Amino acid sequence: MVKEQGHVNWMDQIFRDYEKDGGLKNNPGFGKPLPESVLSGNMYDDFLSKAKDAGFLPLWIKWQKEIRQELSEVVSLRKMNGEGDDMLLTRRIEEINEKVRTYNAICPPKMQRREIEWATIESQFEKWK
Repeated sequence: MVKEQGHVNWMDQIFRDYEKDGGLKNNPGFGKPLPESVLSGNMYDDFLSKAKDAGFLPLWIKWQKEIRQELSEVVSLRKMNGEGDDMLLTRRIEEINEKVRTYNAICPPKMQRREIEWATIESQFEKWK
């Protein structure tokens, strides 16, 4: 059995047992070449399309939705409070910028965004929609 840091890695053992019993050879595509459609085109876009159809959201899209929601709340609060420099809103923008940095680290380069600035928050929010 495979051990990791003193613990048994049960998933490795289950997979090895499955492999030992010939489980992989019983799969319908075993030993056959990949279809031409898999090897052509943009594999990244194909993956995203199939993942979306399956209900999977990449982590960066989840972050994007969360940032958009928080920006919406800050923009609404700012409109209610006027143009005053509210410490609470400033702190929330700093927290959102932490998330923007994380988002930028995990999303495709074309999807990266600038950090949020107090002076242009409304126009930046529109870009996150």
